[in-house]
Amino acid sequence: MRQVSLLAVSLALVAGCVADESPDGRDDSGFTVGKADGSQLTDCEKDAIIAFLNEGPGADKLEEAGVHARAAAELVKHRDGADGVFGTEDDDKFDSVEEVDAVPYVGEAAVSQLHEATGARCAVDVYADARDVTKAHVVFPADAPFPTSYDYPDGNGFNLSGTEFWQKWSGGKNPTYSFSEGTDAGRRCMQAAAIRFETIMKDPPEELVKLNADTNWSGSFFNWNDDYSNENSYGDGSGARLWAWRTSLIKWISQTKKDGSCLLPTRDLVIAAAKACLQTGAGAAGEIQGCSVR
Repeated sequence: MRQVSLLAVSLALVAGCVADESPDGRDDSGFTVGKADGSQLTDCEKDAIIAFLNEGPGADKLEEAGVHARAAAELVKHRDGADGVFGTEDDDKFDSVEEVDAVPYVGEAAVSQLHEATGARCAVDVYADARDVTKAHVVFPADAPFPTSYDYPDGNGFNLSGTEFWQKWSGGKNPTYSFSEGTDAGRRCMQAAAIRFETIMKDPPEELVKLNADTNWSGSFFNWNDDYSNENSYGDGSGARLWAWRTSLIKWISQTKKDGSCLLPTRDLVIAAAKACLQTGAGAAGEIQGCSVR
């Protein structure tokens, strides 16, 4: 009897140690808490977790993705059914986050880990429209964030320098060359204009390449934004333009509308500008100052 009792105690201690290794308790709830930062998971993020689990990753794969061992084992056990094999008739795939949450040892830690493993599936490219070089009018997703710093673009041999805001209302800064002094919407359009520039210059139009080769221009642009985002603005923008302020520098001019959307140079506008400036340069010994298109 003493040997049996000792064995029982030993097994209980082992089981207790394994449970203690889990950052989640057996009956902890995870989805009622949300993300590690305290915010709630979106519907897309919840669906991404369910889809990930129902794709059939084993416990080892879940652990590789960052899910703690106890939750990984229990999630797979639930999903794969009595035979322990995924893809068979007795599988019990997850239909809701409540079903995931009900699995033993799936608590706040496991949910946070599952979110980390799947969150990228719901990532939204705020600047998706800016990467479409045919779109003159760029609209952002609802609640899109505003940049606090500026990322200079890679021009692939061409250069977009500076940030220049013209705030089109009484008391606006005209101009300011400080990115931090731009409005929220203005900064976002400025960054969108840089992204548009980088996207076009990945495969620069042959007319622009010719302009660089055949005139005194050396491939330099300057990022300029007309900002009409203030409710007291004098207007609401009429369209992007390109203007050779000097032969050495073409202004890359975008506009921020009152609703926060942007008017950006398109690839066709760049081609039209290159053609206009080639014509100007041909009659002025390679000088292109003053050529402009909108």
